[in-house]
Amino acid sequence: MPSASELQKIKTALVNQALALGFTAVGVTGAEPLQEEGTYLQRWLAKHYHGTMKWMETHASQRSDPRAFFPQAQSVVMVALSYYRSREPLIFPPESGTISLYARGRDYHKIIRKKLKRLLEWLKEQMPEAEGRIFVDSFPVLERALAQRAGLGWIGKNAMLILKGKGSWFFLGGMFLNLPLPPDEPLTHDYCGSCNRCLEACPTRAIVAPREVDARRCISYLTIEHHGEIAEEFHSGMGNYIFGCDICQAVCPWNRFARDTRETDFSSRFTPQDLRLSRLINLKQEEFEKMFQGTPVRRAGYQRFRQNVGIAQQNLASAAGSSGEASTAQEEQS
Repeated sequence: MPSASELQKIKTALVNQALALGFTAVGVTGAEPLQEEGTYLQRWLAKHYHGTMKWMETHASQRSDPRAFFPQAQSVVMVALSYYRSREPLIFPPESGTISLYARGRDYHKIIRKKLKRLLEWLKEQMPEAEGRIFVDSFPVLERALAQRAGLGWIGKNAMLILKGKGSWFFLGGMFLNLPLPPDEPLTHDYCGSCNRCLEACPTRAIVAPREVDARRCISYLTIEHHGEIAEEFHSGMGNYIFGCDICQAVCPWNRFARDTRETDFSSRFTPQDLRLSRLINLKQEEFEKMFQGTPVRRAGYQRFRQNVGIAQQNLASAAGSSGEASTAQEEQS
């Protein structure tokens, strides 16, 4: 086993290499189970906040233990990669569907996995005895909790990881290692303070308490993960979102510090004209597959996507009707 000084040197070099590969932030933590977070997860599941995501129950006991997926893990390297693009509007005009900012370009899984694979290969060249396993949503691990423990940021009231001075427009990934790299200090301070903008802005009231999201009410869940019909009570709150939602991040004051990503693959493949609801509602399945090939949007599937577009179109028609009624009433008064 390498000495403590050797492990510190390899950690420093590993962090520098990760930054050279384009990652925005890097941190290291131990591979011990996340006891407190695991208990919270069990309580969250008991409230049925996960909706139809039954797979969360299946792996619940493993999610808080990195060694459940890599038994020889002694440390965990967590990385963050920005996807923010200031020139792209967060919400498209009402006559177009809005896709969450993260899903408008190439699927992030492929990009981050490729970078992590190169990072692990580099580490093995430096230390042949190093073994690891990378993950980008590929294992049901508590990535945000691990990132907080690795000092990258804190869990905001919207349940997103927020990097101080950088915001929350980030993808997360990591790798389990069989090396006991020196851990970074966890970020335990809550920098949200008294701010409640995310709770107040959520149109479906999905953030039921600070850091507690009822996924069954969340627009991202409803448009991506939910199986079956979407309850009518949530339709108006969905607006013109047809895949994901960015509202709780858009109102977060910390995101005023966000800087544009350098990853060109994250740039949007779609214009508002491409996403006009009148066009999307008539897409055939083959056209849907071709249009969204290589993007996260395909994850929704054709039928769910059509349902989302239909709701957005209903909301557009309802808004137009209300506007027309208001104009008529104003004319009658005058």
